[in-house]
Amino acid sequence: MFKNQQEQTDSVGGTNYTVSLREMMERVKTEPPQKMIYSGIKENSVGFIFGPSKSGKTTFCENLALSIASGQFEYLGKPINSTNRKVLFLSLEEFYSGRTNRNIKQVEAITTHVSGDTWIDNYIVATNNIPRYVTEKEDWKIISNEIKKHAPGLVIIDSASRLHNGPIEDSTEAKLLMKQLRELALDVSTTIIVIHHTPKLYNMPLSIYALAGSRILAQEADFMIGINKTLDGKIYLKEVAFRYAPEDCETVSLLQMDDHQWFSVIGKADEASLLSAFDGRKDEHNKAAIFEYIQERNANGGAVVTTEELFTLFVESKVCSKDTLHKALNSLVAEKKIQKPQKGHYKMPA
Repeated sequence: MFKNQQEQTDSVGGTNYTVSLREMMERVKTEPPQKMIYSGIKENSVGFIFGPSKSGKTTFCENLALSIASGQFEYLGKPINSTNRKVLFLSLEEFYSGRTNRNIKQVEAITTHVSGDTWIDNYIVATNNIPRYVTEKEDWKIISNEIKKHAPGLVIIDSASRLHNGPIEDSTEAKLLMKQLRELALDVSTTIIVIHHTPKLYNMPLSIYALAGSRILAQEADFMIGINKTLDGKIYLKEVAFRYAPEDCETVSLLQMDDHQWFSVIGKADEASLLSAFDGRKDEHNKAAIFEYIQERNANGGAVVTTEELFTLFVESKVCSKDTLHKALNSLVAEKKIQKPQKGHYKMPA
């Protein structure tokens, strides 16, 4: 009796919320295919370039943005596939002088093999009038209007710390941030990369566990690319997670920056081997990493850090064992570097 039955769709106010697979297949056939503009970054998606401070995240993003704006077809050995070569780089943290002087050096590197400089107009940057914190409706409206005005194919925001009020580890705060970013990308039809700072990793591997607010951000992000710096100064890039493409987590790309603030790939390496090469005092490094994480969480509005949170970040990501975590916490409490107001809760001394 089901042979000729037509699928019915419930609707409210004339809006269909479900359709048959056949209808969806027909719709997709008529739409232009979405492409990867770079690596696993899909057109009109939202994701993160993340890593510890001073690892080179902003420089990587500037290099990628300038490569797109100048009409390059590849960056760091990976193809660029973007028809809209306009990029909007919204720096909410850095003063324009230092940023622009760095950009001048980067442009000099490009003009050695690109004729003319008219392409520079494709690279749009923020003035001092941009909101330093984008947390209110009016702030988001300004950002949205600027994107609509320039109609870029790619928007880069530096950084995530300027896009929320409370601690990003709060699931409600993380959900709100991702909702706002997703709605912004859909509303203005653009791809959004957000630069996201993590605490110093002390030779910890790059993973979703190293991303502050990882449980929500990792679920919602379409891509996550990490940049890390080892204790002996090596910088590397890792494809941590892609929603729409396979990632290569087995090997990482070793990077080198030249005098023009431009990255190049100088080799490939196994991340575990790379980190273990400078790991003479692993327990002390783990202890220092745990302390700095609690310290930074406290500075960013997090009153306490739970054992569960630390277990997720350090033990589940195989940075250290459960026993090592508890030993480090007990030692930090004994040294009065942190306080334990109640079982399973830690904070900085008042």
